[in-house]
Amino acid sequence: MKRKFAVGSVAVLATLGLVGSPAQAESQPRSAQTSSDAQTRVTLQFTGNGCDGCVITPSQLIPAADNDGQQVSWNEGGSVKQTVRGDSVTFVVPTESTRGMTFSIEAPAKKSDPFYDAVPLVVFQYAGFSPGEWVERAQVIRTSSGSPCWSGTTEESVSLSVNVRAVKRPALTDTPDDPTTVRVPIAWVAPTEQAFGGFTQTDRGIVATQDIFECGGSA
Repeated sequence: MKRKFAVGSVAVLATLGLVGSPAQAESQPRSAQTSSDAQTRVTLQFTGNGCDGCVITPSQLIPAADNDGQQVSWNEGGSVKQTVRGDSVTFVVPTESTRGMTFSIEAPAKKSDPFYDAVPLVVFQYAGFSPGEWVERAQVIRTSSGSPCWSGTTEESVSLSVNVRAVKRPALTDTPDDPTTVRVPIAWVAPTEQAFGGFTQTDRGIVATQDIFECGGSA
């Protein structure tokens, strides 16, 4: 079940690492593989503030109601994840799972740090912007809705440029009405990629979740 993020939680920055082995995908031509065997190498290249030291987790969850009565999912448990070391990271994922795939971003934080109670996601498209358009930070923070759900690909290799910036948001603390803030990353694909399904509310350009994010027509 998709949970809306709550404003006032931990600022979490994230990055990616190399996941999975491409050996099987590269050892035989795509035409010799079944659709369920096909794999895609997805590289995220970070710009702006970057994502060094962040943890990126790709996942897919499309509810039955948005997929002809059949729920599909991949990496729901979050076992596939990597820590970014540098400005880019690469995952090898099932090609069929790129439709509706999301990428969460978690940054290392000290236990004493105030926190933002949801995990930011890479946004693929903001409402009002078409695929191929470049969106600047000033525009991003004024948006009211966006989608972290990728429309997916059938290609064997894809490279996505991800802008990373940050905004200050109210932090969750033990003291009621505490004015403490925390820096929360905004991450979005540039140029804009076609999103899968609908849009969800943003907070200063941030789309975040407390659980795996459901993608589909009712998103």
